[in-house]
Amino acid sequence: MEKLLFWLNCTRAYSLPMSITAWLIPFSLGFFDKGNVVYGILALIGIVCVHLGANLFDDIIDYKNYIKNNQTEKKINLKKGKCQYFLENKLSLILAIKAVFILFTIATIIGFYFIEIYKLPIVIIMAITGILCLFYPKSGYFCLSEVIIGTVFSPLLFTGVYYVMTGHFSLKLLWLSISFALVAITLLYTDFFLDFNTDKAEGKRTLCTVSGSKHNAYYLYIFIIFLIYANLFLGIHSHIFPVKYGIIFLSFFFALQTIG
Repeated sequence: MEKLLFWLNCTRAYSLPMSITAWLIPFSLGFFDKGNVVYGILALIGIVCVHLGANLFDDIIDYKNYIKNNQTEKKINLKKGKCQYFLENKLSLILAIKAVFILFTIATIIGFYFIEIYKLPIVIIMAITGILCLFYPKSGYFCLSEVIIGTVFSPLLFTGVYYVMTGHFSLKLLWLSISFALVAITLLYTDFFLDFNTDKAEGKRTLCTVSGSKHNAYYLYIFIIFLIYANLFLGIHSHIFPVKYGIIFLSFFFALQTIG
């Protein structure tokens, strides 16, 4: 149990509710559309492995940059708690790389199983997801971190889970994934907003820093929240979503609290 807790901490398993929630939406729709439940659960295992592996891989890259910059006397600040197990010599880079390899291998095996069944559509989804996950550690310098997270956790994940369960795509689900992508972006954006000064000093380009100032970043945050509900409204107005989806707008009052 102690080792399990250690690895869960190293792979930042506390972030799993984000991917599990994202999985639950297409899984529920696939279930009601008489999709294959076993395939849906198998997809969840692959998603969890990719998520944890990507988290650890991100830390490996950050720690290597930390060592490299310190050797050249160019100090960088790691976010609170980030790479702590490396800094305290509780985990070696070699062992961390092995763990990433194992997690990605499990996800790849599951992916190949679905490729054998569904061929090209799954190949495309897996290829795009894999490329984005590998690029993510460097994406903070190209203003793409939020976009990558939003794309992976919503359109790609939603489409992939639903497809392996039902064998076809859903316009309704794809449209809904846009709002969820914006929610994921908002969560990451909030974290970057708190690190605005640090990220700007280190030359990182996030949606916050490219806005120019914290004042502008705040208004951009409000605009992203507006887009979440605007997309849902358009979906209902266009009859892509049933009227009952309007219940989601009740969450708007909670969104207002984050703005205040």
